[in-house]
Amino acid sequence: MRRSSGAQQVLEAFERELGVAPGATSEDGAFTLGTIECLGGCGWATVVAIDNRHRLRVQADDVPAIVEELRGA
Repeated sequence: MRRSSGAQQVLEAFERELGVAPGATSEDGAFTLGTIECLGGCGWATVVAIDNRHRLRVQADDVPAIVEELRGA
């Protein structure tokens, strides 16, 4: 995640929603939270990769809905 485009806030939102720190897996084993320096999408930051699919222009407020969607999938 590119931290200068709100990525830090997005990361913190994922930490809150999932209850894990980067590098850890949720208690139910459904989610592992990781970070990388760059996904090559500076023009679409913040970019989040989930199961090798990219979500563009993610904001911290988007995270609860993303996690809810993934839990329902």
